[in-house]
Amino acid sequence: MRVKNLDLFIILFIVILNVGWTQVPGNLPFVGIILALPLILFFPGYTLTQALFRRREPEQVSSVLPGQSALKPGHPIGGTDQLVLSLGLSMAIDVLVGFVLNILPTGLNSFSWIFSLSLLVIIFAALAVVFRRKDRAKTTTTPRMRFTLQDALLLGLALLIAGSAIWLAIIRLIQPQPSFTQLWMLQANQNSKTCAVSIGVQSFETSAETYRMVVTVNNAPAKTWAAIALVPQQKWVQSLPVTSASANSLYIEAQLYRVSQPTIVYRDVHLTLYISSANANGVVQQQCVLGS
Repeated sequence: MRVKNLDLFIILFIVILNVGWTQVPGNLPFVGIILALPLILFFPGYTLTQALFRRREPEQVSSVLPGQSALKPGHPIGGTDQLVLSLGLSMAIDVLVGFVLNILPTGLNSFSWIFSLSLLVIIFAALAVVFRRKDRAKTTTTPRMRFTLQDALLLGLALLIAGSAIWLAIIRLIQPQPSFTQLWMLQANQNSKTCAVSIGVQSFETSAETYRMVVTVNNAPAKTWAAIALVPQQKWVQSLPVTSASANSLYIEAQLYRVSQPTIVYRDVHLTLYISSANANGVVQQQCVLGS
């Protein structure tokens, strides 16, 4: 049994090396890349294919008629199909694992990536060992691997895509994402035509930041917040009533400053509200409509 499953034992040994290498403090990234390449490009698809298909023996190769498809779960498979399927399935599994890790709280990092792929490889290899018990003993001769032009083109395309993905995900230096702060201002309740605005700030900076906000109505000071302290991803929202006894419209402007640069406007938003009057149960009420 050991000889029969020698390929799976070698794969499991390299998988264990990958998981162990991620736990070594101060490890060399170049060594980690070399160990991770077969785990990313080949092992998931190979072990899955070994679990789904049987090894094809020489007499089975001759029994396959031209044009007849032998890629059926539980049926033997040839060397060329094995190679193409291993590469293609590996890339498909990599994409699916990446999507799943990206939505999980653990996130997509080197350890979660290696651990997830290693777990799948171990599961597929265990299934392959169980299913191989039903295989017949191999003969002394092995089928000759033959590549067609179509196989060569598919293999080249797969290697190109895989190489580009590795370069983008591992080898290429990660470019730092620009930090920013979001500032917005909306009418507090547009349906009821209230004369009030909702002002919000959300920080997407890389560290904690303190802001100062100045709001003017028709170029006259209306409200000032001297210190708005926000950590990354934190949001700040305030409602501000605005009225005017003489003007027919309200030009409201909010300017955001960083305390570290008090003279430079960091963000600036504005909107216009048009004032109208409405009679409700004998009481004249002021209403505001958002301007276009």
